[in-house]
Amino acid sequence: MVRSVETVTVARNTDEVFRFVADLRNEPKWHTDVDSVPPGTDAVPVVGKTYPLKFKPFMGATHGTLTAIEVEPGARVVYRGEFAGLKPLITYTIQTAGEGTRFTRSVEMRPTGLKMLMTPVMALMVPRNNKAVVQNLKRELES
Repeated sequence: MVRSVETVTVARNTDEVFRFVADLRNEPKWHTDVDSVPPGTDAVPVVGKTYPLKFKPFMGATHGTLTAIEVEPGARVVYRGEFAGLKPLITYTIQTAGEGTRFTRSVEMRPTGLKMLMTPVMALMVPRNNKAVVQNLKRELES
């Protein structure tokens, strides 16, 4: 199992942060691995709907999906990803923190098959990447 939880406090209100992170069309602005999202993507994900994304090349793949499995407006979005044979569970949690907002991004995945051999490398890479992603979000929303 590979897990990473990263939290950052953003100097914006919870509604602004939720609207920004819930809208997958904003992912390329702050997620280092996402290259593009189709322009017709829903501004707020619909539970059960699968959204295509184009990623920067990884393990020979550039296309993947995120399926919304839980959406709690203003507070939480949970996706099941599918990319390069990996199926991460990605959770965005948004909470009030003083005059700002605490944003937490958690990633959990259990590599299977031959990808299990890469688990030790992923256990190092995923937390490093997750930390960069939440810091990018903070910079993007506070700039």
